[in-house]
Amino acid sequence: MLPTRQIIWYSLLIIIGALTQVPCWGQELRTNADGEKIIVYADGSARYFNDLSLIDAQQKDSAGAAYPIVSVSIEPLSGGVDPTVADLKRIAERKLQIAREAETLARTRATAAINNRIKLERDLANARAAQRTNEAQTLQRRLQLARQVENNSLIERTAAEQRAAAANIIVTEGRYVDAYNEARREERLGPEITKPGNRTERSLGILLPAEPVFSGYGPAAGRLPIEEAPPCGLQPAPSPNAPTPVSYPSLFFTYTDENLRPFLDGKEYLRCTAWTSRDQRGDRFLELKLTFANPNAITSYGYLAQNSSLSLHLLNGRHISLQAVRETVGIIDHARREVNYTVRYRLPRGGAQELRNQAIDYVRIFWSSGYEEYQVFQVDALRQLMRCL
Repeated sequence: MLPTRQIIWYSLLIIIGALTQVPCWGQELRTNADGEKIIVYADGSARYFNDLSLIDAQQKDSAGAAYPIVSVSIEPLSGGVDPTVADLKRIAERKLQIAREAETLARTRATAAINNRIKLERDLANARAAQRTNEAQTLQRRLQLARQVENNSLIERTAAEQRAAAANIIVTEGRYVDAYNEARREERLGPEITKPGNRTERSLGILLPAEPVFSGYGPAAGRLPIEEAPPCGLQPAPSPNAPTPVSYPSLFFTYTDENLRPFLDGKEYLRCTAWTSRDQRGDRFLELKLTFANPNAITSYGYLAQNSSLSLHLLNGRHISLQAVRETVGIIDHARREVNYTVRYRLPRGGAQELRNQAIDYVRIFWSSGYEEYQVFQVDALRQLMRCL
């Protein structure tokens, strides 16, 4: 019988020998498209689960492409739901689609401005040749404005092309994690604070009139605040088994991607209205109607999956997470050239009570293409709706 020390020594030699035969640093067990167990290593090599030999080059490349091992550090996201690498990739692809849409709109507008300027130059030349002085003067003024419009549109086109190229680099070179981390760090730092004025500027500021305390008629002192009435009212249910709305739709928030803002002529890209409902069992719901001003949004955003999250962030620093009752897909309104999503979120009693007493700061909606964050300026919108339950 061998001594205990020799048994331990032989056991260590066996383990070391096994480790030298089968590399195990950074490996992950995956299932390929054929349902076979395969082990993918950090260096891109791969082998079948029950086979010590590595998969050949062609199979190895396909396995590495389908099951990549990504070693990255993702900045945490407040609200209890942290994005994955796949989420960040989908978000980057959605931003690329929006940037390309803005690029197309910018090129269309620039082309129209160039054609308009060429037409006015032709009309002006004809008016001068026919010695129509008054018409030539009018065309000259219109031509000056058209050249300004053309110059601005060319600047916007260049900027849109640069933003689309930058978004394309992020996707094609796989920089979406770095782009997300950088955006999170900038968000934590907040806006850049300008330096206070010097002594001369502060002295001159004393001489300037103070801003009025109250912008309406009469003095503000002693005025009692007037609360807005909640938008309560029973509405017919959209279907026999659907919850009954107990409030009218109210504007919740609007959002426009900065890439698209120059081309929407003051119209918001996304408009969200909200209302509350209740079913026969007493369950409460928060319902949102999300309207995009472009039908192509259905390709960029995808759908809202069942149990997908709506994260409501309050001004007191807390957050409430609601889940969608069922999957919601976009419905295109061809007459208005819009796409609408009507999603229903289950509202727990504790959440309704907290929303009744707190104001909203911002929300996050988790689309199938990744989450997106929306600032809420109607901070009391949900507070008013909760009073109708």
